[in-house]
Amino acid sequence: MYKRQPAPQRTAPGRGARRRLVVTTAGVVLTLTGLTVAAAVFAPDTTDPSGDSSATAGAAHSQQPASLPKDWRPWRTELRVATEGPPLVYDESGCAPEDGRTLYCGGNGFTVARVDAATGHVQWRWGTRPQSARPIGVRDGIVYTYRQSEEGRRFVVALDAATRKQRWERAISDSASVRMFRGGVLTLSPDARELVAYGASGARLWQSPAPGGKFCEPTTLGGTPYAMCAPTGSDGLAAEGPYDLMRLEPPDGTQQRLTTLPRKTLTLGVVRGEPLFLIPQTAKDVYDSGYERPYEAMVRVDPRTGGITRTPLRRPVLGKPTLLHGTVYFVRPNGTVTAVAADSGRELWQRATETESLSEPVVSRKYGQLYFANRFGRLLALNVADGKEAWRTAALNDPGTSAQDAEPRVALVKDAIVATAGDTAFSVRPDRPTAQPSDLPSDQPSARRSARPSS
Repeated sequence: MYKRQPAPQRTAPGRGARRRLVVTTAGVVLTLTGLTVAAAVFAPDTTDPSGDSSATAGAAHSQQPASLPKDWRPWRTELRVATEGPPLVYDESGCAPEDGRTLYCGGNGFTVARVDAATGHVQWRWGTRPQSARPIGVRDGIVYTYRQSEEGRRFVVALDAATRKQRWERAISDSASVRMFRGGVLTLSPDARELVAYGASGARLWQSPAPGGKFCEPTTLGGTPYAMCAPTGSDGLAAEGPYDLMRLEPPDGTQQRLTTLPRKTLTLGVVRGEPLFLIPQTAKDVYDSGYERPYEAMVRVDPRTGGITRTPLRRPVLGKPTLLHGTVYFVRPNGTVTAVAADSGRELWQRATETESLSEPVVSRKYGQLYFANRFGRLLALNVADGKEAWRTAALNDPGTSAQDAEPRVALVKDAIVATAGDTAFSVRPDRPTAQPSDLPSDQPSARRSARPSS
């Protein structure tokens, strides 16, 4: 989970700009009426999505055929639908996986949808308005997602994964996230004064008061609930640090303050059971377009004692970081990718891909490759061991009107690559990435597009 700068001049109708303290993945602010969601799969917070540094990330390329969802074929589809009212401005659009076959998607321009990851077909929809973010996650047949009322109130909602029937909903803060942990979901009360945990039935498991004068963002690290708490600003929202890292004991929400982290610290994940953070070289406020903040060190925190292990980087590193299996990958807007070992801070490699606007990567342990997508539907594969390019595809023909504004996403469903570009969601297999996907109509007949990629 890491800190995101608030997006300037982007607000939801009738509301002030929402600012979040920390988020698990890069916040994506979308402003277009017709976003088609890619199957950009986000792992629920029940386990550590980053993996562990003891795992071997540089596995040799496997020649085995890809493992795919049953009856999978390359596909391309849209999820745009007509929605009530004016276009809404939200962030974190995307999808959550259930079982290697099904995706649950939500975001700007579409309501929550269950999507067949093998074919791209929409199986059901829920709600009448675009949601405030991607679905939170799926566990034990329950899809956790958000709902926002016309009055601007925000709710966490539990849906039956098979029937889409709403099981329950609870009001939450409109400036904080909901995170899954082992045994429940963690969020912030509507008045932002209490961290609250709910069980699968919707029953309140416990509540834990936010420290006085501070705004706390719920998070989970290694399946355990935490909070990042910062002084409340004059607008009632969190300042950008310094952050108190609070561990919340799952049985009753008892707080243990572990340490204080500097301003603009980014939360990366867990390495060897310890929360990992990225420390900036400078915490100054910069609002210049295109500014990239340099990072100079990583910090691990002992979850029992709060003891800190600081690992300096050999040189300041630029780019959006993602922790995958013990390696932090920094991706710059110009397409430069830098790999740094999370346990030692050693720079493993750097590669200028010359492909701009790349997504955060996902890693295939089976093929020993990193996968990226860019805004126009080009897919790129780099070898984990040395960063050399393994393959790339051509851009999609007509990726949609939001290609310039919607951040791309890429994920794996088994070995199938599923990505977003503009208004388009599509899926290819890693051992045959240039095979053309089939064109599927969305549940809006007029939204059909050609599937032929450009050369």
